[in-house]
Amino acid sequence: MQFEIKDSERANSEYIESKLEEDCFSHMPPVEEDSEETLVFKVEDGDGNIIGGCIVEIDAWNIADLDILWVDEKYRKNGIGTALLQDAERAVRDRGCPFIVLGTFDFQARPFYEKFGYELCGTNENFPKGHEYYFLMKRIDSEDTSDAEPGAGFSIIPGDEEDAEFIEDQLLDYNIAQLGIPEDYEKLNKKFVDKDGNLVAGIIAGVDSLQTGYVYALWVEEPYRNQGLGSLLLRDFEREAKNKGCFAVHIDNAYDWQAEFFKKCGYTVTGVFECYPQGHICYSDMKKILNAGYRKNRCLANRREKRDGHSEEDGLMAKRMTTKGGGIDNNER
Repeated sequence: MQFEIKDSERANSEYIESKLEEDCFSHMPPVEEDSEETLVFKVEDGDGNIIGGCIVEIDAWNIADLDILWVDEKYRKNGIGTALLQDAERAVRDRGCPFIVLGTFDFQARPFYEKFGYELCGTNENFPKGHEYYFLMKRIDSEDTSDAEPGAGFSIIPGDEEDAEFIEDQLLDYNIAQLGIPEDYEKLNKKFVDKDGNLVAGIIAGVDSLQTGYVYALWVEEPYRNQGLGSLLLRDFEREAKNKGCFAVHIDNAYDWQAEFFKKCGYTVTGVFECYPQGHICYSDMKKILNAGYRKNRCLANRREKRDGHSEEDGLMAKRMTTKGGGIDNNER
């Protein structure tokens, strides 16, 4: 049977996402119907301006993702970050979440989180270039979080969707300021259609202006599997990403029943969350280097760094800015 590869539309992406969700739930059913939830916490100054905030996403398996933790630079070292973190932990524990997971850049707050019991589950090197991105996890179902309070004159209150957008924008600005380049993302979604125009396979993917490609979803309808369509879509995207200057492609959150395919396609694991969902493994990131010259240059640079004690890539950067992490520094208390 002949298939044609074409640009994918929004409706196709929504369909692909829904089919992947169905497949995931066939391997591990959700805890209960409509169990997904977003929690927003904020701290305001005396004039009602938001000076800190936290956003937590709880998924259908009741795993909590600390998506954003941000504190205005002028108000750090006042205990706001600590109070926000512990309020978030209490809230998700009260909802029966066994774990909380997060990601953070090297210029953000890994030591801060480790101080509160978060454990390193993976490191994505040169993501962005010259930086590292860390995956951390903490078990919270058996821990009694202490009652920390922010500094005098501040209190933590619930936030709404508008507050969440503001908090996310502040962290985005913080990341841009640290990395020195604005966000720019190009969608490269594709699909295979049969002779009647019906979708038989599709990929949701894209590249940013910082030499990085991302695959968020890859789907093949069951009657058309084992014909190489998934591999063809992935290779087509990798080729286009490389032509646009990308040095690597990342797979976002592949589960153990999905990961073997990507490993066979040359992807390596950089982050692992055990028991996510219960009895399974979530590979929080898988990466494939596209530019062999970059790999060789990186090896040479590593040898020089060991010799000279510094990196030739200091100041270079790459990564889609919408990656969250914690927008507080290592001195936050």
